[in-house]
Amino acid sequence: MESHQILSKPKLGFSTSFREALKILFNHPKFVSLIIFFSFPLLASLLANQILLHPTFIHLLKLLYHHSLHNPPSILRIINCKASARICISEAIPFPIKSFKETHSQSFLISTLLLPVIIFFLDLLNTIAIVSISAAIYGGNSQMGFKEMLVQVRKMVALKLRGSVETSLFSVLLASLTLLGLVALSTDIFYRTKGISFMSIIDISFITELTIFTLFFGSIFVVLLGKYIEWSAVWHMGIVISILDKNKGYIAIGVASYLSRGSRKLGLSLMMVFFVLKMVFGFPCLYALWNEGSCGVLGNVVFVSLNCMENVVMWVVLMVYFYDCKREFLGKKVDLENNEKKAIEAVKQ
Repeated sequence: MESHQILSKPKLGFSTSFREALKILFNHPKFVSLIIFFSFPLLASLLANQILLHPTFIHLLKLLYHHSLHNPPSILRIINCKASARICISEAIPFPIKSFKETHSQSFLISTLLLPVIIFFLDLLNTIAIVSISAAIYGGNSQMGFKEMLVQVRKMVALKLRGSVETSLFSVLLASLTLLGLVALSTDIFYRTKGISFMSIIDISFITELTIFTLFFGSIFVVLLGKYIEWSAVWHMGIVISILDKNKGYIAIGVASYLSRGSRKLGLSLMMVFFVLKMVFGFPCLYALWNEGSCGVLGNVVFVSLNCMENVVMWVVLMVYFYDCKREFLGKKVDLENNEKKAIEAVKQ
C-alpha cells in the first residue's frame, strides 16, 4: 500500500493536509461513487438509530432535568437551610422511572443493543474502503476503475477486518473512559451551580467557595476536553495503521502515539475542526428534539448525511496525517543514522 512517492513528499501543515484530502475526493469521481455505494447501508442504519435512539435519550434527559429543576442534586428536596452552618435538611424524591420504562423500554432496548452493533461494523467496512482506496490514490494509483476498487476493498476487508475490529474496540474503550470523566465533571458542575436557586438563604462565603469550585473544575474540564480531542487523533490514526500496516489492537494505537509525537499540535488542530463540525451539524437537530420532540424526516436525513460526509473527509485527512507523521519519523531516523555514521568516522580519524 505504501509507495516511494508518498514518503518522498514534503512535510504537510494544517491547510495542506486538507488540500491533499479534498484533492483526492474532488479529482476522483469513481472513488466518490464507491463511497456512496458503501454508504447506503450505513446511512439507513444511522437514520434508524437517529429516529429511535436520540428521542429516547432526550426524553430521559428531560425527565432528569425537569425532576432536578425543582429538586437539587442527588434527587433530594431541600426543606430548610441554616446559613450559619450551611446545613440543609432534605428528603429523598423517587425518580419517575416508571413512566420512562413504560413508554420507551422497547425502542430503548432495540436502539441500545442492536443498532449500535450494526452501525459499528458497517462504519468499519466503510472506513476500510475509504482509507485503503484513498491511500492507493494518494500513492499514485489514480487510474483504478470502479470494479478494481471493489476487488481491492474486498481483499482489504478479508485481510484487515479482524485487526481493525480489535483496534476500534480499544479506541472506543479509551474514548469512553475519557468521556466518562468529562460527563462526571460537567454533571457535578451543573448540579452544584444549579443548587443555588433552591436555597432560601445563601451567604457570601458559600458563593465564594462555589465560584472557586466552578473555576477549578471548569478549567479541568476544558483541559480534559482538549486532551480528548488530541488523543482522538492518535486513536483514529491507530485504526488507519491497522488498515494500512501490520499492527493491530493496542499495538497499533501505541505505534500511532509514537509516530505522532512531533505532530500532536497538527493532530489536535485537525480533529478540532471535525469536533466543531459535529457540534454544528448536531445542534439544530438536538434543539428540535428538545423543544419539539422530533427533528423531522428531512432534518434527520440532512443531519445523518452531513455527518457521513464529514466522516469521509475525516478519514481521508487522517490517512494523509498518518503518512505525514511517518515521513517525519523516517526523516528523523535517517538523520540520526547519518549523524551516527559521521560520529563513527570522526572517531576513527
